[in-house]
Amino acid sequence: MSQDLLHNSNTEDEARRLVEQAESSMAPEPAITSLGKAQKFMHQEESPLAGDIGWKNVPLQNLPSQGFFYPEGTEITIRSASVAEIRHWSTIDENDALAIDDMLNFVVEKCCRIRMSGRPANFKDLKEIDRFYLIFAIRDYTFKNGENKLFTSVENEDGTEERVEITKDVINYFNPDDTLMKYYNSDKKCFVFQMKSGDVFELHFPSLGVMAFIKSYAKAKAQKNQQFDKAFLKYAPFLLAEWRGLTEREYDRALQESVTWSIQKISLMDKITNMLASSINPEVRYMKASGEEGTIPLSFRGGIKSLFLIPDILDELV
Repeated sequence: MSQDLLHNSNTEDEARRLVEQAESSMAPEPAITSLGKAQKFMHQEESPLAGDIGWKNVPLQNLPSQGFFYPEGTEITIRSASVAEIRHWSTIDENDALAIDDMLNFVVEKCCRIRMSGRPANFKDLKEIDRFYLIFAIRDYTFKNGENKLFTSVENEDGTEERVEITKDVINYFNPDDTLMKYYNSDKKCFVFQMKSGDVFELHFPSLGVMAFIKSYAKAKAQKNQQFDKAFLKYAPFLLAEWRGLTEREYDRALQESVTWSIQKISLMDKITNMLASSINPEVRYMKASGEEGTIPLSFRGGIKSLFLIPDILDELV
């Protein structure tokens, strides 16, 4: 009997304690004077992307674009390429330009993380002018102990040949014309041109997503033996600002709009797009024997595969 009373007493005490806790949890909360939950959410979103082990931040100012064409607060991080990704890279067909393009995108997609305006973004949001820099940055991070040095050949003034090591930091990727930069609009993150006729139009450096759509569009048309406007194909990458929602119907709408352009606008479009395209011309910087800096077009021994495959691997044999 005494044990039953003790058990009942303990049960009552426990029940009383639970009731008191429940009542205290139902007490009125203090008035909300700030967006506490929103602040917590923003704090989580603002945690650095490079906080995870193996990820490294890429400062926007180091990119060829210098971050000019991305929203404020954009963050880009990279990691080294894995063995599985390098194995996939080894299947690349160096005689197929589209296959090379797809493989470069594959590496960027797997080894880059992007955040724009506090939200996760897609690798397709990256500008094409930044892709090669990021590829080299991933490569340098993958072979950070110098396991796979990349070289190009330079002919000296005396006719001798010299090897120059290629890293991401010795390449000029983007050399914009000063005339173009006068029309850069920091609010819209693109170039804005106003003609004397009053016509205003914007031109954008193409994103990977826009370029992927255009290449797929042209390839599909060619495979079906369908005619398409090759002249507009030259302007389309710079006119189409967003890859999201970009369909063949939207592309055709922009194409039909271009039919109404005046001769002045066509001439200006041709001039500016040529200037934009020619500003993207990767060159390797090196020091001449005279102490002056020289440049040569970007090329390397072993072809594109040597970016992630060791070309002199036979040296590893006994």
